[in-house]
Amino acid sequence: MISGVEKRFKKGQIILKEKSFELAVYDVMLGRVGVYMNYGTPEERLVVEIEAGDFLNVISFLETRPRNTTAVALETTVVKIINHENFSNFFQENPAKIMSLLEHMSARMRALQRAYIRACHALEEYADTEKMKRENHEWYAEHSRTYKFWANLFFSDLDRKE
Repeated sequence: MISGVEKRFKKGQIILKEKSFELAVYDVMLGRVGVYMNYGTPEERLVVEIEAGDFLNVISFLETRPRNTTAVALETTVVKIINHENFSNFFQENPAKIMSLLEHMSARMRALQRAYIRACHALEEYADTEKMKRENHEWYAEHSRTYKFWANLFFSDLDRKE
């Protein structure tokens, strides 16, 4: 059975550093993980909290590139490290984890889409759109079509406050 390597982290311990590269996915088995931009600097910003059942390092793994965030244990955390060599076997032996990974990716995409739509909404609401149309007609037309498409398709509740 391919189980991956389990690793335990104490509260406050860094699990993965920004700019590091590890060809592995981390299945969070226990605990919570904070994912930060600019960790340890005055510009530090919490991007998302990952809980047990979710995954870390997915984008870096799938795109074979270094991370752009730092992952820190917010409490005692246990992860299962699924590396490139055992990735396929792990999911063959744990098919329910495939759905969990897909749900994780879908939630991330939805959050990014919502942030994009909100940024576009602010642009439409507060920018000098007439000037943008005059100076960047093709870009503005494409932006406007894309914004309306995503807003209508996914976020009819855009004007509601969360």
